Amino acid sequence: MKSQNLALVAGLTAVLASCSLSSGTPPERAGEVLIEEVIGEQVGFVFADAACTAPADGEVGTPFSCTAMTEAGETVTFEGVIDPDDSIFVAPSNIIVASEMSAVETEAADVLGEEIGVVIAPSDVQCPDESTVLVDDRLRCEISDAASGDRYEMFLTVADFELRKGFSQRSYEVGNLLN
Repeated sequence: MKSQNLALVAGLTAVLASCSLSSGTPPERAGEVLIEEVIGEQVGFVFADAACTAPADGEVGTPFSCTAMTEAGETVTFEGVIDPDDSIFVAPSNIIVASEMSAVETEAADVLGEEIGVVIAPSDVQCPDESTVLVDDRLRCEISDAASGDRYEMFLTVADFELRKGFSQRSYEVGNLLN
């Protein structure tokens, strides 16, 4: 299994995941509204039952966390922080968004190809076409052996989510033969 320290962002940009606080609106309530009304649309999910913990204080830089449920019953976790100018920033911390799947495929091909000493085309790696909630910090994809046509499971495992940066630790491994 090969680990990489590259920045694969696992959320939205600051413009898409921040909002200004209305006078008197606590950050946790603003986070809940942001998750259900903005972030869900941006990542392709309908979120319900968003719940955020109250930040320890109202100071800039104070973190807080949130959860929400997808229509399929998956729990999505979010990290948030109080930003300057009466605003907050919130991003999902266990989702790989659809627009990042091609980056996962390219990186997996590079990392695994280097590990086994063959060139793997990114097109030989197939990850989901839609935003995906990670299960146990893992994303399941498939990888094909161009020479034999055999298809295998391939897993991306992530760790160390950093708000505004993404996952600082990622590793790829090939699993069982599928065909």
